[in-house]
Amino acid sequence: VKTTRISGLSSKVTLKVKKQITLKPVISPITSVQKITYATSNKNIATVSSKGVITAKKAGKVKITVKSGSKKYVITVTVKK
Repeated sequence: VKTTRISGLSSKVTLKVKKQITLKPVISPITSVQKITYATSNKNIATVSSKGVITAKKAGKVKITVKSGSKKYVITVTVKK
C-alpha cells in the first residue's frame, strides 16, 4: 500500500540552539508500507535523525523534508541563539 498523504506536522518550527524536537508525522493510509525518511537542507544549522529528531546546531533557517514514497512535506526550521 502506497502513502497518499503526510499530515500531523507544522510547516514552521522555531528552536533554540542545542534544543531538539521530535517529528511525529501521520501517514495515510495507516496501512502504508512505505518508509518515512528525513533530510535537512543544511547540516550545519540543524540535523535530523532517521527517527525524525531535529537537533538545532546554530542560528539560521533550514528546510527539513519528510518523505514517504512519492509524497513529501517540507518544514521550515528557524534556529535562534
